[in-house]
Amino acid sequence: MVKGARYTNKPFFDEGKVIILTGASSGIGKAVCLALTKYKPKLAIIARRKKKLMQTANILRKRKIDVLPIVGDIRDRDSREKLVDFTLRKFGRIDVLINNAGLGKSNLILDQPEYEIDQLIETNLLSLIKMTQLVLPIMKQQKSGLIVNMSSTLALLPVYPFAVYCATKSAVRVFSDSIRQELGNYGISVSTVLPGPYNTEFNKVSGLDTNTIPSNQVDNLAKDIAKLIIKPKKNLIRPKSYAFLIWITSKFESFGNFISYQIAKMIDKGRIIKTTRPEEKQFVTEEVVLQTLEKR
Repeated sequence: MVKGARYTNKPFFDEGKVIILTGASSGIGKAVCLALTKYKPKLAIIARRKKKLMQTANILRKRKIDVLPIVGDIRDRDSREKLVDFTLRKFGRIDVLINNAGLGKSNLILDQPEYEIDQLIETNLLSLIKMTQLVLPIMKQQKSGLIVNMSSTLALLPVYPFAVYCATKSAVRVFSDSIRQELGNYGISVSTVLPGPYNTEFNKVSGLDTNTIPSNQVDNLAKDIAKLIIKPKKNLIRPKSYAFLIWITSKFESFGNFISYQIAKMIDKGRIIKTTRPEEKQFVTEEVVLQTLEKR
């Protein structure tokens, strides 16, 4: 740890704190927005799909929440800068950044096209790092702040066919651990969320059959993430059963390998989108999946 650095986990939340949340149009992001309303924050939210983002914003307004919706792609520099700039113009400060936006792709590494690898790294890792860089000078000046980064239990229990996805989420966890050491002296906390399988649109976009893959309801997870705003903690692993599973697999390597293999078999069985070899050029893009979901 950096000399003199400390981990800040003191309660600092009161009504009116300004929170930026990425990936707010659906899934965990939308659920966290709704869970946060209990604490009366001011919210700046961003997502690519205007219709779904505005649906989230309208629900928040009905709950008397001051919300700033920004339509944009978090991978795009202009969108990130616009989000931060408009938040400061409207609210005057930034107290919390929740880096929630993420992308999942189930694909064997032998089959995975380069553009898909780029999408995963840019969405799950690079945009998260760059968003963090944008808000840190503001939080440093304020001498307080909270960064919440969305990792995954697959960062600790890596499986196929999610090799690149697992790699990005593992990198998020390590990034969070590293900057936590750096930022404690400035009154800035860093929390890492490691969710297991939850029943959200994310699973469908990832190419998984939600009827085959066991999943949990997202509302309880969202409430626990919202509580981080009251009292930050280093790591939040949910569901709680996964915390025990991760602990025991870390103690017994052979058991860990067995569990990872069983999870991989279950995931592979539940894959909806069976990708083909690159030479066959029959890839299903994220845009196609999203369009399919919109029609349902």
